Amino acid sequence: MQLKSISAKLLATFLFILALSLAFYVILFSITMHRDAERSIQRSIPMISSLLTTELASVAQSSDGETAENTAALKKIMPKLQEILLAEYVWIITPDGSRITGEDTSIPDHTLSVVKNLDDDVQLAVFRSVYTDQLQALKFSIPFWGKKATVVIAQQPTWPSHKILLDFLIPTAGTGLLIGMIVLPLISRTLRPLKELEAAVINFATGDLSKRAVPVHNDEVGRLSRTFNIMADNLEQMTRFRHELTANISHELRSPLTRIQMSEELAFLSCEQQNYQNVKKHLNAVRTEVAELDGLIEEILRLSKLELNTQIGEVGACDITNTLQRLIRKNAPIIERKKLTVQTEYSHDCVITCNYPMVNLAISNLVSNALKFSPERGLVRIATISDSTTVSIEIFNTFYRNLTYTEQVAIFEPFARAEGENIPGTGLGLALVAKVAEQHEGRVSTHNRVGGLLFRLTLPRVLASHKQRKA
Repeated sequence: MQLKSISAKLLATFLFILALSLAFYVILFSITMHRDAERSIQRSIPMISSLLTTELASVAQSSDGETAENTAALKKIMPKLQEILLAEYVWIITPDGSRITGEDTSIPDHTLSVVKNLDDDVQLAVFRSVYTDQLQALKFSIPFWGKKATVVIAQQPTWPSHKILLDFLIPTAGTGLLIGMIVLPLISRTLRPLKELEAAVINFATGDLSKRAVPVHNDEVGRLSRTFNIMADNLEQMTRFRHELTANISHELRSPLTRIQMSEELAFLSCEQQNYQNVKKHLNAVRTEVAELDGLIEEILRLSKLELNTQIGEVGACDITNTLQRLIRKNAPIIERKKLTVQTEYSHDCVITCNYPMVNLAISNLVSNALKFSPERGLVRIATISDSTTVSIEIFNTFYRNLTYTEQVAIFEPFARAEGENIPGTGLGLALVAKVAEQHEGRVSTHNRVGGLLFRLTLPRVLASHKQRKA
């Protein structure tokens, strides 16, 4: 039978250990008591030999041999020896083989098996009879009437088996049960959070992504519960992102696809009318919409990769000031076309450790966003602020209104756009910036300022994970 419950396994383990301990102690104590019994018998042999010699001397040394008088004298001595030795039975086997017992003593039918020679004239034997329990016997060989006679003493064992059971096994078993009564509730209390975690995992597996475990203690189970909650949060966030992304992609693709379909129909109609100039115009419109779709898909794939990749990848040194200067030069045509005023103020030492392609993408999106949404002859201010632990990039651009708090938070979500804004775009640029900031242990935010909006991206000089690897 295979146990599937941890509590059942722990209970079975406890009972097995208890039984094994009892068996071990019984064997150990049995051996110890057997040895102690042998030592006790060995120590008693000289005393018993001296007693037998003293009590039987007057009869054993008689030259008359086995006479009626000597036999009667021995029968009177036997009860006294039996009383002194606390024996069940005492008898003498005379040189001619006859058995002499006390006057009122009857020896039942029995077998006497020799176990061990304790001395030249002493043997340890076992007395077995259907009328009595197994007894311990000593056989003493002593001089009798010029020959050798045997005195047999049958008595209770020094440490009987029922004594071991009553004096040792029952208290030991009781102690084990008492320990079990204390330990098992503790085991049940310890396993309760694990069962709650199991229920949470089962609910989570059936589709209830809101279910969380409740960590009770700061032990292994508590840490496992917290780890499960972190995993559940990430999975729920990824699932929500996937659903939102699917819905937003469907919405964003519908408009260009509709325009492509309309341009295709107009181009077909112009072909029938042989108005090839209009055909060319509509095909250029299709080409423009396809390019927009291609850019949208590229941005979606880029954001999806950032969402799925929890690791930043290869990191290295990046000079934020040089990156900003290069991006301004790259966007010089847009600045000239819109006649924008660009002001810069760079702090010294703006070198950070990061994944350069990702950070470059984030800064590029912030700069492009400021240039795109600034009106003609607008103002763009770019500054860096550094301290011992972080470097911040602040980009201000002229904007026609202030954003509400809800808009300031939602603007970093995928496909989110300011209300009333009609400038073309995918709505993914700031979402990419937020994701890069998150993966680099930084933050990005937007703030209302007089005449426009300020975006601030703050990144650590050295990533915490990079510090741990270097340590």
